Amino acid sequence: MHWLTSGGESASLAVVRRAFADQGGVWRDATVPGGSAARAAAVNRILGGNPPPVFLFSLGAQLTELSAHGLIVPVPGADEGWDAMLPPLLSRSARYQGRYMAAPLNIHGENWMFYNRAVLEAAGLPVPGSWPEFLETAARLKAMGKTPIAMGGQPWQERLLFNAVLLGVGGRDFYRRLYTSLDPAALDSPTLLDAFRTFASLRAFVDEGSPGRRWNQATAMLMRGDAVFQFMGDWAKGDMRAAGLEPGREIGCALAPAPDPAYIMVVDAFAFTAPRDEATGEAQRRFVSVLMDKDVQARLNQAKGSIPVRTDVPDDGFDACARQAMALIRDPATHLPSTGLFGMSGGLSGAVDDAISHFWNDPRLTPEQGQELLRKSILAFR
Repeated sequence: MHWLTSGGESASLAVVRRAFADQGGVWRDATVPGGSAARAAAVNRILGGNPPPVFLFSLGAQLTELSAHGLIVPVPGADEGWDAMLPPLLSRSARYQGRYMAAPLNIHGENWMFYNRAVLEAAGLPVPGSWPEFLETAARLKAMGKTPIAMGGQPWQERLLFNAVLLGVGGRDFYRRLYTSLDPAALDSPTLLDAFRTFASLRAFVDEGSPGRRWNQATAMLMRGDAVFQFMGDWAKGDMRAAGLEPGREIGCALAPAPDPAYIMVVDAFAFTAPRDEATGEAQRRFVSVLMDKDVQARLNQAKGSIPVRTDVPDDGFDACARQAMALIRDPATHLPSTGLFGMSGGLSGAVDDAISHFWNDPRLTPEQGQELLRKSILAFR
């Protein structure tokens, strides 16, 4: 079971499927579009007595809950070698009571700023290096009749943009204080208020068709030149490649402006249920072996736009954006967890998304009111 249905996502999973079939495996897809819907469907099947032998999930609190209730089994074939092979944040998050409960598929970064190079150069504008510079650039683009930001209208997309702003205003230590420590002082701080002020300023640079738009539709706007920037995870690069564009060339990439280097990481991972028979158990072991193969990791991540979970995979064949990310995450200090399930409980993650989305979609709310919404949402779970 999985939700990998867009162009780049399908191409990446096809790499795993072909390698699995080459080793004699038999593969049957059960796709559910959308991560949240697919995760819910997998849980429903498990509780209903028809568990999928292998299903895509996300590292984080929900996976821990499945582990604690005995609804999934340890990854077949995982061993101590994974500790050295995976980045520390992943190896910690994929384990429960010392055992690996998920096999990570890829590492995505959420805080990318993609831009249509041709449109930006035709406008005679440089790539902005700070949020004040971005606001100035966006205002000039809008005056030229351009849509500055390709934006989808879903809460998780609004959260990605807000967290990019938050990181850019406060830096990675403030990000950790807010989302990892749930520090009340950070929630009350002028820094958070500044982040909401900047976030509110971005409303003016999104077109009226944004509400309800999917992320890949916004990426298509960027590729066509209908919009100039998109703040999105690097999975957008998979769709760029599927459209025949090379990320880093026609579509430029830079980490969203921030005072220090950081990578907001989200990790898709496969989990496993108790095999119904020995043949299923052997298929699960074969699946894990294929998924973690260095060559498969390289090819699937090149197709998906992500970077490998194995730190020993060479960067040959990866685009310029991915090579930048692969170099960046060699420093564990740059690792930040996404607030979308990875770094938070499901309830808290949803509350954060709701607060940010409520503020974004109601221009009557002031930055002070936005800060108070987020403060109350987080403190209710502290």
